[in-house]
Amino acid sequence: MGRIFNLVLVVAMLAGALVTYDMKHKAELTADHVAALKADIAKEKDQISLLRAEWSMLTQPARLEGVVAKYTDHFKLQPFSPTQIASLDQIPMRPADAPAIPVKDSDPLGQILTQLEANDPAAIMGVQ
Repeated sequence: MGRIFNLVLVVAMLAGALVTYDMKHKAELTADHVAALKADIAKEKDQISLLRAEWSMLTQPARLEGVVAKYTDHFKLQPFSPTQIASLDQIPMRPADAPAIPVKDSDPLGQILTQLEANDPAAIMGVQ
């Protein structure tokens, strides 16, 4: 009886060791995965920081003035004037006989807008 009990204890000890090793191995794999994710996050944060710095450089007013001056003939840009601002009353409505814009079948929002426009064009623009 004593030998059987000892054999059962040895088997339980081996099973416990195997379970412990498996848990440790899975924990190490998970820790490696977490470390890889943290490295990826750090890389993405660095990339975002670099892109923000580049965006800041590209949108500096002095740089944009130089680009506009360089390509004045190509873009034909003029200084902005306050008279260019229009009110909603000054924007003409689309004529009723204007051709409809084709809407793809895969665009459900476009289909809804087309149906609404066909029923009441003024409702789309919020005009009463």
